[in-house]
Amino acid sequence: MRVSPGDGGDGADDEAVAALARRLRAELLDLDVEQVEALTEDTAPAGAKGLGSLVGLLGVTLGSAGLSSVLAIIRDWSTRNNHAVELTIDGDTVKIERATPQQQEQLINAWVARHAGSA
Repeated sequence: MRVSPGDGGDGADDEAVAALARRLRAELLDLDVEQVEALTEDTAPAGAKGLGSLVGLLGVTLGSAGLSSVLAIIRDWSTRNNHAVELTIDGDTVKIERATPQQQEQLINAWVARHAGSA
């Protein structure tokens, strides 16, 4: 899964986006995930498209924590930091921003349902 904390629509520069990504990465590492790494040209998945700037992109390899635990942390982080987060699996992206918690949950549940078994 690819995660990008985005710039929250406030035009944050690359350094600010990278700092946001580091904070989100630290929270994700508190879960039992296999790996959370900053994506670079060398670590981006083979055939990845639409990466644009790699600044702030995180690759998350799930461990026993599972997708729902990772998504709960990301949704909470997005709300607390008032920043958009984009989640991508197999080229399908959902953007979490400026939505009520109920709307976020509906968006995420529909996105996850499309990828049941592939995450």
